[in-house]
Amino acid sequence: MHRKYGKFVRTGKAFMQFYPIDILRNPGPNEISIFHPGAFEILADAKNTARRDEFYDVLRPRFSVVFTRDKGEHKALRALWAQGFSSKSAMDEYMPRLISLSQGLRDCIDSFGEQPINVTDVMTWFSFDVMGEVILGRDFGMMESHAENPIMTQQRRGLALLGPIIDVQWIVHLAFNFFPFVRQVQDFIKMCLFCEHEVSERMTRGTNGKPDLASRFIEEYEASKGIETETKRLQLLNGNIISAIVAGSDTNRGAMTAIWWYLSKYPNEAIKIQKELADIEAHDAKRLAKLPHLNGAINEVLRLAPPAMTGNNRISGPEGLWVDDVLIPAEVKVTTPRYVIQRLECAFVHAADFIPERWYSRPELILDKRAFAPFSLGAHQCVGKNLAMAELRLSIAVLLQQYDVAFAPDYDPDTMWRDMKDQVTAQPGRVLCTFKSRNTN
Repeated sequence: MHRKYGKFVRTGKAFMQFYPIDILRNPGPNEISIFHPGAFEILADAKNTARRDEFYDVLRPRFSVVFTRDKGEHKALRALWAQGFSSKSAMDEYMPRLISLSQGLRDCIDSFGEQPINVTDVMTWFSFDVMGEVILGRDFGMMESHAENPIMTQQRRGLALLGPIIDVQWIVHLAFNFFPFVRQVQDFIKMCLFCEHEVSERMTRGTNGKPDLASRFIEEYEASKGIETETKRLQLLNGNIISAIVAGSDTNRGAMTAIWWYLSKYPNEAIKIQKELADIEAHDAKRLAKLPHLNGAINEVLRLAPPAMTGNNRISGPEGLWVDDVLIPAEVKVTTPRYVIQRLECAFVHAADFIPERWYSRPELILDKRAFAPFSLGAHQCVGKNLAMAELRLSIAVLLQQYDVAFAPDYDPDTMWRDMKDQVTAQPGRVLCTFKSRNTN
């Protein structure tokens, strides 16, 4: 679309006949998609008065740092999430569990022998087991059982409901209130109820000596007793848990699936990482963070296959929004499609190609680094970035030290992209690979 119409594309509102009368009187396009390398930075600027759009009310009456439109509320909640997700003390607590689960991932892969493995499934199991440990202090055991917890199916179907109508949230709320019998609506509700049940169970059993993100949310819940109503305290507690589980597990599963697709399609890139790993311990997180090709490959996958392909919509503030010499008027919905912006030829040389070296030895291949923001920027940058990167590095290192990866025989590599769906988070199609032991011992 941007190739035909340029950096700014105005789009009209869908289902116009159902909108309030004041919009009907002025039914022109009220949404702009920006295909500009500086778009992420402009929207993240602290001086920018644009606000989140109505999508962020989807959990109401529950709320969290992820799902709130109130800037003051977001700022207060973000500090708690940052402490629980990305502080040094939190990472020190989580790292032994990440290492143990990455070993569990290796054991899971090993149990299949050299037969084709549905990587999409296995990475789903791994990411959800990780989130169980980090958020609730318990392993869901999906890798061990080779079975998906029903909540994952409900989560995907619930997100499938939101994806196509992300820009018309009144339909979502209408469905929740008047059509609860629709399967996708039921799945979304069940997903929320599952998370609420889990936090209730977590409050009953305590930490068992394993600090987790829930412990911080529960401390906040207890500290607000007598200050906020019980209803609001529960809405925040449950909203936090739902947001953490969905945001943490579903985004990384997509990224890890895409990583193994790219390493199978470009085996020489996997070999380069294996050479970097030859003389180090795969569980040495600090050294993994410094390996240029490993981290270059991760960045390149996050650029080409971002876990959040679109979304993050904003509504311009009262003074409008300047992008270069273009003024976007006030009260216009602005969307910045990450999948497209991170592939702009004006920002990256050979933008569609997988070139990990562009992130360390060939910086000339990056023309405008502003166009890369897989974790967002500024006040809305993902607080789980450090944890997500550690999870990606560990899982890749553990498996590549022991296995050579390739597409399974008769597998069509186009399947992942052909069946890819943008449903709030990226939902890649099936990826089938073989993991052949390298016999390096």
